[in-house]
Amino acid sequence: MSTAGYHYKQLLTNENDADEDYGPPPEYTDYPKCPPGDTEVQVVAPRPQTIISTPNVCQPNDYFGLALFVTACCCLPLGIVGLIKANDVRNRFRLGDIAGAEQASREARKYSFWGLGIGIVVLVGTMIATILLVIMEINAIENLQPIYEGTN
Repeated sequence: MSTAGYHYKQLLTNENDADEDYGPPPEYTDYPKCPPGDTEVQVVAPRPQTIISTPNVCQPNDYFGLALFVTACCCLPLGIVGLIKANDVRNRFRLGDIAGAEQASREARKYSFWGLGIGIVVLVGTMIATILLVIMEINAIENLQPIYEGTN
């Protein structure tokens, strides 16, 4: 490598040293070297690809809104499972797994409706129990005998 035309100058604040010429930068020898001998190049033909296009397939219903409602208002554990299955519908459909997305959609619907049913049963049962307790308390108050008979 010729050094003609290379003038590296060290940036110094001293004016005397500023005109000093330096040679080219040193060669780096730390890089790994290729082994001696012939290098073989292998040419591999591309493999045939099968692309399945399904333009008319719509994403199955993921029941995300129902699962979110069930999680917030009715039955937390089944609502969370419904949310996970709703997310699974979207992921599987995005990957092209239509059958898996439909299966996850059925599971999301099942868990969401079970959670909704359990929530409604618990809510109605709590309302009936509260009404019965209020009626029993009113009857108990009406049937109380005065403890102190006034002697006036």
